[in-house]
Amino acid sequence: MLTVHGLGGGYGDLAVLQDIDLEVGAGSLQVVLGRNGAGKTSLLSAVAGLLPTVRSGTISIDGRDITGLPAHRRAAAGVGLVQEGKRVFRSRTVEENLLLGTYSSAGWSMRSPARKKALAAAYDRFPVLEEKRSDRAGGLSGGQQQMLAIAQALAAEPSVLLLDEPSAGLAPAVRTEVFRTVRQLRDEGLAVVVVEQLVDVALDVADRVAVLDSGRIVSSGPPEDYRDGELLQEIYLGSG
Repeated sequence: MLTVHGLGGGYGDLAVLQDIDLEVGAGSLQVVLGRNGAGKTSLLSAVAGLLPTVRSGTISIDGRDITGLPAHRRAAAGVGLVQEGKRVFRSRTVEENLLLGTYSSAGWSMRSPARKKALAAAYDRFPVLEEKRSDRAGGLSGGQQQMLAIAQALAAEPSVLLLDEPSAGLAPAVRTEVFRTVRQLRDEGLAVVVVEQLVDVALDVADRVAVLDSGRIVSSGPPEDYRDGELLQEIYLGSG
């Protein structure tokens, strides 16, 4: 379980997040909505240990406080982050990218059975990556790069997976495949947090929805509460 309580922080003197409370259980998919600049990416960055300044609050996984840990130790504690924009090592091969995803796993040598198992799991989940295992990541299609970014985050066997705009720039068919994988990961027991701009797509996969505005969670509930659009028009779109 991921628990965020009273979280506040930002970038130096610029406060971006204020008093954030969020709880995502194992086997649950939390979608975070909000207009541009609302603090969605900053929230994921804070959980992953990439937000420069955290002024208040706590972040914990299964009751373990990870608030003071650097990013690489949070990864070792079970946090996986897929950043917006298909962040892969473009000059490295597909397999090298996957191996780099396991760096936080203590005691894994480069030829350990655990690393071989992680590679096999990635190729089983995304067969196209096995076909491209020796290709440079920069030569993959956008959809394949997104699959690689997700597989890389999963290589260290996280218990919490954070995805920032996973559908951005993808064709509809590829987007459907990506979200099918996201739902499968939820069903396998991960706590999943997705930041997404495509509201209809987000509501279709969500177990819970949180709406951010000016760095605060201003609304939360089941996806059914947001399907009529009236609440989203008032809060998410800032009109009404």
